[in-house]
Amino acid sequence: MKNFTSVKVPMKYQGMIDEIDKDSDGYWAYSKYGYHFAGMGGACHTAHEDTHKDLLSMIRTLEPCDCRDCEGGR
Repeated sequence: MKNFTSVKVPMKYQGMIDEIDKDSDGYWAYSKYGYHFAGMGGACHTAHEDTHKDLLSMIRTLEPCDCRDCEGGR
């Protein structure tokens, strides 16, 4: 996991995340193939939140994904 922020991600989720970034629009997290952010709805592999606290809440919704994109990336 690449983390370009000060967000402290619990070990439980680190293997499911590809990258975390911050820009002028807020915090962004990208899941690895095979996982998605259930809290974003559907098979969403990118989470965007305004605060690191909200991003951590979204990270806690990570779960296995079997969408076509994830199946093709394995």
